[in-house]
Amino acid sequence: MRGLAVVFALFVAVGVVLAAEISADYLAVEEQKVSPVGVVRIGDPVAVDVVLKKLGPEPQEARLNITIGLDNPTTTVIFDGGEANTYYGNEIEIPLPKGLKSVSIKLVGNAPSVSKLTRIEVVKVSTYVYYDEDNKGYQDEASLYLDVTNELISAALSEISRAEVKLSEAEQLVSELEAKRVDVESLKNRLETAKDTLNTAKKLHDRGNVDLAKQNAESSLALLEDIIKEAKEKAQAAEKKSSLKKYLLVIAGIVVIALVVLFIRQKREELG
Repeated sequence: MRGLAVVFALFVAVGVVLAAEISADYLAVEEQKVSPVGVVRIGDPVAVDVVLKKLGPEPQEARLNITIGLDNPTTTVIFDGGEANTYYGNEIEIPLPKGLKSVSIKLVGNAPSVSKLTRIEVVKVSTYVYYDEDNKGYQDEASLYLDVTNELISAALSEISRAEVKLSEAEQLVSELEAKRVDVESLKNRLETAKDTLNTAKKLHDRGNVDLAKQNAESSLALLEDIIKEAKEKAQAAEKKSSLKKYLLVIAGIVVIALVVLFIRQKREELG
């Protein structure tokens, strides 16, 4: 009976170890990079390097899956530093050999066409593994991204960004004038128009209509610059008016003091 208990405990321990091993990823990323990084223009060449190393237990069956978001992709895959295998197309599935230690993936292609500033998944690498019916599925290995644009998109976004800065400045100036009780009703109405035009520009960009987006952003920017100019003029006029009031109050105070002094002197003279 005691022997059976020991055997059962060993069986459970082995099962736990196997389960832990199976739950580990078969492959792991050792290196991944995309060049260039950040933002690229439509049609620009893009290069990707991914290196995977064996990490977990070897499955009964394994397949490498590569999904590519570039135009005209050429992919080279090397197992354990051996012969290079070249593939074309945006979806690749390759059976992995037994005893695998490392996989090197090299990819070149061109940034795809986009209608607005778009983040693309340049490449996604995953591995399908089959240990048994209870332990199978896809394991994600690597995903690399880039933002794609063109000259017109960049120009539209630049105008939108400039208009956003001017909008903030205009709102601040109008708010300060309002606090000083200056009549800003006309400025506020035009400010709303500029804000609506800018929001339209953003929506047009998001829909991919970048030419109209740029035009609306430019219109908003021009209106905001006029509002800022007028607001500054009103602020200067209000400052001059305030300074004049202060000056007149000082003069009035001096006159009052002079009259009081004169009155006192007259009284003293009357009293002898």
